Amino acid sequence: MWFRILVLALGTFALGTDGFVIAGILPDIAHQLNISVDLAGQLVTVFSLTYALGSPMLAALAGNIPRRRLLLMSLAFFVAANLLAAVATSFAVLLVARILAAGGAALYTPTAAAAAASLVPAEKRGRALSLVTAGMTLSLVLGVPLGIFIGSQFNWQMTFVLIAVLSAIAFVGVLMLFPTIANPPTVALRTRLALLRRPALLLTLLTTTFGMIGAFTVYTYLGPLLQQITHLNGAGISGMFLLFGLASMLGNVIGGYSADRWGTVRTVVLGVLLLGLALFMLPFAATLFLGAALAIAVWGVAGWMLTPPQQSRLIAQAPDVPGVVLSLNGSAIYLGSATGAALGGVVLHFAPIAALGWVGSAWELIALGAVLWSAYLVSKASQRSAQEKCVVGAVCPAQEIESTSVA
Repeated sequence: MWFRILVLALGTFALGTDGFVIAGILPDIAHQLNISVDLAGQLVTVFSLTYALGSPMLAALAGNIPRRRLLLMSLAFFVAANLLAAVATSFAVLLVARILAAGGAALYTPTAAAAAASLVPAEKRGRALSLVTAGMTLSLVLGVPLGIFIGSQFNWQMTFVLIAVLSAIAFVGVLMLFPTIANPPTVALRTRLALLRRPALLLTLLTTTFGMIGAFTVYTYLGPLLQQITHLNGAGISGMFLLFGLASMLGNVIGGYSADRWGTVRTVVLGVLLLGLALFMLPFAATLFLGAALAIAVWGVAGWMLTPPQQSRLIAQAPDVPGVVLSLNGSAIYLGSATGAALGGVVLHFAPIAALGWVGSAWELIALGAVLWSAYLVSKASQRSAQEKCVVGAVCPAQEIESTSVA
């Protein structure tokens, strides 16, 4: 049972490596294809935008396909897309490959989570889901630095070959080991989008989007930034991405603990403030190796400590459809990364590369406004709900209403 879930985690590891590694090999892609770095950065934009828009639509369209078959289809699609990227000799072909890869990823990720949940008893479901998610987190620590190192030692095409091989192994594992898996109830696209009519929930999702815009305005071009300002080579850039991955894992743990201990809103506010500060200071700090390392470490911790409390806030606001609201959060993440990559390209076209950090930091301030506004709306709704429960003659202390949690 757990070995099967490890196979699913290998798939998310490959997907995570594919999604994040582009930032590290961007200078090599731009150089070999004879295009500007800001144009090459749009590979991240099209991947993320395809995932953000395609995930809810593909989930609705593929609702009746057996889960095992859907896992195989999505992994086969993903392998083919990365092999196409590996043989691409033009930007146009590589762009098509990234769109196809995003489609495979958008199908695989929610399907793998649903499959993992169905393979274990209810009391072990949380561990199964965390193991599948760990594949994505581990990709930041191992997959991305390894992909960047391979790209620097051979060429960037070999990075996509690595991803294709990992995905193919996951495909064989699903083919050989997985039984038929019952389909979960299908949720119509209209039902998914109806949740966006809730103002507090929409603002919570926008917090995710705005935060990702700020982060990916810089992350997409972190490789070129470290190359130009810190004067690092391929191995040095790979080491910085390894540091970012390790800090991200620590941030994820801190975020979960802090959300339980001090509340989700306080955790998100702290994370956004630290992230904004790290992005703002990065262009100044990156002139020194240790300064760049410190800024990237704070960025990794702050950025990834946002995920657990954001997910908790969303589930608390829509406890009847947790899977749907978390899939919307996934779309919000990729919509933000697509917008950030595009915005970073515009900044590079008109301003020096150091401006990326300042623009990214400004978006974190916008995210801070969104989280505070959403917390205010949730607080007001909680107070109204508490008042409505009071009936004539019943005790309804004012302090009970005032102490209602906004988390």
